[in-house]
Amino acid sequence: MYPVFASTFILLKPIEAFGANIVAGASLVALSDIFTVISLESYIVTILMLTISAFVYSNHSLKQFKLLEELNTIDPLTGAFNRRALTTDLDAALSSSERNGSSQLLAILDVDYFKKVNDKHGHAAGDQVLKDFVSITKAHIRKYDRLYRFGGEEFVLLISGMDNHQHRFIDNLRTAIKNELKTPDGKEITVSFGVAPWVLGTTADSWLNSADKALYQAKENGRDCAVFSD
Repeated sequence: MYPVFASTFILLKPIEAFGANIVAGASLVALSDIFTVISLESYIVTILMLTISAFVYSNHSLKQFKLLEELNTIDPLTGAFNRRALTTDLDAALSSSERNGSSQLLAILDVDYFKKVNDKHGHAAGDQVLKDFVSITKAHIRKYDRLYRFGGEEFVLLISGMDNHQHRFIDNLRTAIKNELKTPDGKEITVSFGVAPWVLGTTADSWLNSADKALYQAKENGRDCAVFSD
């Protein structure tokens, strides 16, 4: 029975395996006649020790796996998702849109004149600005929208299921960031947006490229604005 009881922690989640072993162990006591051969007390003690030990070990392993998964998908400085997560989520978003025709928006956000913040206040202050930017942005998007650090001061926002009010949503977000994101000396920091809606035939590369071209146009327009790709 020992290998069977231990194997449940490989096949099931720790708490599910623990419950299954308790039920199986109790059933064996109630239904089996093997306790004319072996000691009931010995069986109970050893099965409990095995189950508890396996539960503790598998639960610890699960926490380590979740931590490793988080480290692989989260930008360590800002807490936004990283490019690895973006690659996975873009593929999933494209598959969903192609199957269901669901609306998706991809926006590239660039912190305007970020180099000036670093030059004037130092890199530690610049890092804090990026952290604040992520916190502010997350506070003004929906819980299922996802923000990724694309590199440096550029971020990608993946927005799903918004058929109406797309322009208003983006403009409200841009305004909120402008009102709340500040330099160490209290001056406002603005953000430029390049936004590309999903269209049939879009690939991950072409989607990012469309958003990047729109971002370039936003910078050409003087920054602190959002441009939607055609």
